[in-house]
Amino acid sequence: MRAGPRPRTEFHWRCALLNICAIFGALYTVVREGWDLNADGLLSLQELALVFVRLLAFPVHVIMQIMPAAVLGLFGLPPDAPWPSSALVAVLLSLPLWGIFVIGGLVLEAWLELSAEGSDKGRGPVRGMPRV
Repeated sequence: MRAGPRPRTEFHWRCALLNICAIFGALYTVVREGWDLNADGLLSLQELALVFVRLLAFPVHVIMQIMPAAVLGLFGLPPDAPWPSSALVAVLLSLPLWGIFVIGGLVLEAWLELSAEGSDKGRGPVRGMPRV
């Protein structure tokens, strides 16, 4: 038998799968909308930059898709707009959202590992706190 804490790889895999699904969701959105935005058959530098912007702005795209039309109207956006009208605003709003998602996934993973360790020893997730 091995002494010391057991590795909890199932939590690593679950959180990694969550991050991979978000990345594939962003890639799917970009591919679904197409690479060649002006339909001239050539991929220009501007279109390549817009693909990168759409990958970065994916969280704002998701929020705009699930937000009710009345709330979008309060912000002056048309109800059927898939993206904000300004790429800079979309990226500036999305970068903190990506950060919250990634850091939140890491915090969730750490909390799940701590709670599993505490349940192995009959304690709660934080030393000295009773298990609820």
